[in-house]
Amino acid sequence: MGNQNIESDESLIKNAFLLFDKMSELHKNLPVAYAVFQAIPNEEGNGASNAKYLYANGRFCSGLGRSKDEIVGGLVTETFQEDISELLEFGYRAAFLGEESHHTTYSKFLGHWMEFTIAATNIEGCFIVVCTFIDDSHLEKELLRRNSTTDDAIVRITRLLSSEGEYENIMNSVLEEIGHVIHPSRMDILITDRITFDSKFRWCADENDRRKDILSGLSYEQYLSNWRKYLNEDQVIRIDDVEILKENEPEGYRLLKELEIERFIWAPFFDNKHRLLGFLCADNYELSEAIDTMRLIQSISYFIGFRIRNQTLVEFLDYRGNHDELTGLKNRRVFGEKLKILSHIKEYYGLFYVDLNLFKHANDNYGHQVGNDVLKETALRLSEASDFEVYRLGGDEFAILVDKEIPESEYEQILLNIDEAFSKPILETDEYSIRISASAGYAMAPYDSDNPNELRKIADQRMYKRKKVMHEEIGSI
Repeated sequence: MGNQNIESDESLIKNAFLLFDKMSELHKNLPVAYAVFQAIPNEEGNGASNAKYLYANGRFCSGLGRSKDEIVGGLVTETFQEDISELLEFGYRAAFLGEESHHTTYSKFLGHWMEFTIAATNIEGCFIVVCTFIDDSHLEKELLRRNSTTDDAIVRITRLLSSEGEYENIMNSVLEEIGHVIHPSRMDILITDRITFDSKFRWCADENDRRKDILSGLSYEQYLSNWRKYLNEDQVIRIDDVEILKENEPEGYRLLKELEIERFIWAPFFDNKHRLLGFLCADNYELSEAIDTMRLIQSISYFIGFRIRNQTLVEFLDYRGNHDELTGLKNRRVFGEKLKILSHIKEYYGLFYVDLNLFKHANDNYGHQVGNDVLKETALRLSEASDFEVYRLGGDEFAILVDKEIPESEYEQILLNIDEAFSKPILETDEYSIRISASAGYAMAPYDSDNPNELRKIADQRMYKRKKVMHEEIGSI
């Protein structure tokens, strides 16, 4: 299959070379093959029909038996004469959804068992494939014999990063493992939103280190905004003596001295749009000819960036699945699940159903955005009406879950608190003053029922009974 329908993108290929050819030593010695691809979406837009090579290191080219010039710019279907649907599927998911996948497979074409990782890159619409041949071929043995201590550490730590397990445990283990290799006083993974920065993960050689909370919520502008001018040709900040920062970076110098840092290496990593996401930091590392500390930190930082971006995506999707996007409250699904769990583990619990009055009037008369503001303010006021968690069930319907035994008098007090919360205008500006009210009803287990579905019905009925009274009082809802 030719690439007559694919336009040549020299700038994209050049960008890929700039990103990956900087680690030239790593390419020569590291016993892993990797290549960068541009995913070519299919007509339906739900997958990839092919992929173009933007970059391939020497190990990858040797595995295919082709030169770099023969591969770069060509299509995957031109180099693999076997089923590549799995590669295209996971490549598409990495390039456009930010998903990372890990697999072991046997390639009849290459005659090798391979471990490979497919992940997103800093280049939009592109993905990277990193693979290790894990059989006992002559080429593998030769590369492993030439492998240095630094490369051994890189392979070991990147495999640890891609292992299964709790995210925080893995990241802490990675820092500890790096610490055992380069013997620093401290390792940090700094995360920044370019407003502040925090030490998300850390490892200290001294378990009694009292400086752990210093790198927390600090100003990015004050401490990190000038980081680019200290990048060396390998895109790493390496300061062998912090005294050189004393005049030009007084705030940074003061912080470093407070942390008792004399030398450090910081390797940046980025999000998918190549915006700074954070740094992998090694402070007061041991000077050793046996370990290329800068190359190790730089290499590991790239894979740490992968892991953090993927974890951020997982957490975002998890949040979206469990929370109402507008108010930030947990949603109907979570409410149902937690109510079901409570019914199995507790004898005494309860719930409130809350429905707004006059919300439609406010939404219709002042517009959808004002209606959204009303719902957000409602979420805040309901959250302040009790010590229990509030949920948005949808529209202008909310619920409160009482997860412990309290007397009925406290349920009645919460009703009064809700009434009080809406006694003043929900939104008030120079242009308008909007008033709404809320009708609420509760049900208690086991007094009303020990069946959660029955409790929901009872709370709903009581809420509508109060709503009917409100309707009679004001003439409309």
